[in-house]
Amino acid sequence: AWNRGVNPSPSPAPSPSPTPSFPTYPPINININGQIHGEEGMIINGNSYIPIDLVDQLGLDLTQDPDVRRINYRNVVYIKAIELRDYNISVSWENATRTVVLRSILKLCPGELDRIMGHGKTTEVQLMMFLKANDEQGLQEFPDLPRLYREEGSIEGVNYDIAFAQMCLETGFLRFGGEIQPNQNNFAGLGDVGGDAAGASFPSARIGVRAQIQQLKAYASTEPLVQELVAPRFRFITRGIAPLIGQLSGRWSADPQYGQRILAILRRLYESAGLI
Repeated sequence: AWNRGVNPSPSPAPSPSPTPSFPTYPPINININGQIHGEEGMIINGNSYIPIDLVDQLGLDLTQDPDVRRINYRNVVYIKAIELRDYNISVSWENATRTVVLRSILKLCPGELDRIMGHGKTTEVQLMMFLKANDEQGLQEFPDLPRLYREEGSIEGVNYDIAFAQMCLETGFLRFGGEIQPNQNNFAGLGDVGGDAAGASFPSARIGVRAQIQQLKAYASTEPLVQELVAPRFRFITRGIAPLIGQLSGRWSADPQYGQRILAILRRLYESAGLI
C-alpha cells in the first residue's frame, strides 16, 4: 500500500548564490608637478578620484576631514581630486590624454591668498581671458573692467584679484539677473544709504569699481583712502574688522559661505593664469 507519509517527489536542489557584482570605473592618469604618477585614478560620475596615499605624499592629511568625499574601491581609498583646491592644490583636466593634472608648486605665497590688502598677481590679459571663458557677452559689455580693477585696486592697495573674483561672484560673471541691473555699474552688491531695494548706482564703471575697492578697504584696513570717497556705506563700517576674505561672510553678505565662494573663484582665476 502507498505510504501517505512519504513524498514521492524529490526536493529540488538549492539554487547557487549569485556571484556579487561590483562596479567598475574607467581608469585615468595622474600628473603631479609635471610627472606621471605610478598609480592610476578613476572617473566616477564625471569626477576624477585619486588614491589617498598620493594626498599623503603632498603633505596633506585629509583622513579626518568630514567634508572630503572618500570611496573604497578594490581595497584602495580614493578621494575626489577637485576637493584638493581647498588646500591650495591646482587641479585641472587634460581630455586628450584622460589625465587629471595636480600642481602643488605655487608661484605665490599661500598665506597671502586670502588677504584683502595686497598686490594682485594677474595681468590685464589674464583677467580678460578668465572673464571671457566664463561669459564672453559680459566682457563685450564691460570691456574695460579688467584694466579698471587693476588700476583702482593698485591705487588703494587692495588686491585687485580678490575684488575681481568678488565681482564675478556677485554678478554671475556679469550676467547679473538679480535686483541689480548692468546700468547701475554696481559690481559687488553694494547697498545704498537710502535703503533703495535695487542697491547703489554709479555714473560709470570706473566709479562702481572704485566704490567696491573702497568698501573692501574699509573692512580690511584702517589706512585712509587715497581717492575721494564714493562708497555709500564706507563711514558705517568698522575699519579693519575683516582683513581676510572669509571674514566678509555675514558682513558683506548674509551667506555664511560668502568668503569661501569668493576664494573658490580666486583659485580658479589663479589656476587659469598658471599661478597655482
